[in-house]
Amino acid sequence: MKAFSIFVLAAVLSVGAGLSLADSASPATRPAATQRTTTTAPSTTLVKRGDLPLKFEATGYFEAVDPVEIRLRLKAYAGDLTINAIAASGASVKKGDVLLEIDPVPLNKQLASAENDRMAAVANVEKLEADFKLSEASEALTLKTQQNAVGDAENALKWWEQVDGPQMLKQWDLQVKQFKDNVDDRSDELDQLKKMYKTEELTSATADIVVKRAVRGLEQAEIQLDMEKDRVKKNKTIYYPISKRVVTDALLRAKQALASLEIAQTHVKSQWKTTLFTSRTAVVTATQKVTELKGDLEKLMVVAPMEGVVWFGQMTSGNWQGGEAKTLRMGEKVMAQQNLMTLYTPGKMRVIADLTEAKYFSVPMGTVATVTPMSFPELRMEGKCDATPRTAVVLPTGPVYPMAIAVGEVDARLIPGMKATIQVAVPPLPNVLLMPNGALVNGAVWVRENGAEKKKAVVSGHTDGKSTEIVGGLNEGEEVLTQGKP
Repeated sequence: MKAFSIFVLAAVLSVGAGLSLADSASPATRPAATQRTTTTAPSTTLVKRGDLPLKFEATGYFEAVDPVEIRLRLKAYAGDLTINAIAASGASVKKGDVLLEIDPVPLNKQLASAENDRMAAVANVEKLEADFKLSEASEALTLKTQQNAVGDAENALKWWEQVDGPQMLKQWDLQVKQFKDNVDDRSDELDQLKKMYKTEELTSATADIVVKRAVRGLEQAEIQLDMEKDRVKKNKTIYYPISKRVVTDALLRAKQALASLEIAQTHVKSQWKTTLFTSRTAVVTATQKVTELKGDLEKLMVVAPMEGVVWFGQMTSGNWQGGEAKTLRMGEKVMAQQNLMTLYTPGKMRVIADLTEAKYFSVPMGTVATVTPMSFPELRMEGKCDATPRTAVVLPTGPVYPMAIAVGEVDARLIPGMKATIQVAVPPLPNVLLMPNGALVNGAVWVRENGAEKKKAVVSGHTDGKSTEIVGGLNEGEEVLTQGKP
């Protein structure tokens, strides 16, 4: 038996030696049948359905619920705001305690000036109103006088057309008639003289003298008649239209003067109304300023509207800002509208977690979250997520969506701004197509079909950091490369 074992051992050593020599041969001398290939195919995995866990962790911070911002919401005052007194940052205060007191002296000066301005504006309006009444009375008298002038001119034209004009023509016709009658009378007298001197025994010399005188008188009367006719013709042609035009033009001028006066008075009245409106508006503005300054004066002392804790500044995205103690102390100046202090109720908190878009919209309303304060890990608590849709907040690191987590009454040692770790127990996505995260590169995967590799574009969904949900582009059972390629 011992001899047989030695024989077997020798055989094994012989075979092993032979194999070692063969393996040590160079590739050129190694037989083709004994050469091995070192190339290995990329690993693959099958696309299959499964549940995708979505539980994740995040970092958040505590935020006061219904905090009161302490700021000077002034409306009219625009001067210095010097602190006379201020509560200490972190102090506990009761309702009615003084939180902030500002020196009222500069505002009182502005208020006194504003009251003087208002008194001056009121006096100016009163004077303007009195002047306006006098102006209205004066303009009414002027308008009445001009209206009377138009009436007088209308009467003058009426009387001229009914009396003066016709009588003027009659007068001229009468004058012509008188001259004509004179010619007729002289002609009759001459005829009678001639008859008389024929029958009476007068000397021829006397007869000649009398007759010649009558002839000359008749000739002169005829000449005067012709002259009067020419004068009357001239009067009717020139002076009659001129006389009529005088009264007509007088009426036209009176009407034009009346129209111009009415326009001027309307313009003046409009100017008066505008001036009065501006002055009355100045009174309203001055009164409003006085009222607002009085209101601002009351706001210079800020008292706590509730019991709580006060901190300087305000909290923004989990960080306290604008609350430096060296600038919020007696004698320092502050700005209106600046958020100087924040008053909150201890224990009345919620937690805010800034989440990426994918995480935020994967959390259903009311999802339970475990909150662990970093400073007091023993105060671990549970809360419910408020997944109300809201717009993103752009931080230096990129856009995030603030998720509020209601945690109810908390320990008073927790103050706004303290950090916490948050575990969100999001329900898993059931029965979804899954692939390894590494398979997805630039929105595409590589699929092996019949020994060949082909690139496919896919639509991906949620991920838990290891596996990714496939929304479209792949079917269950397809074989994809575990590690994708560009």
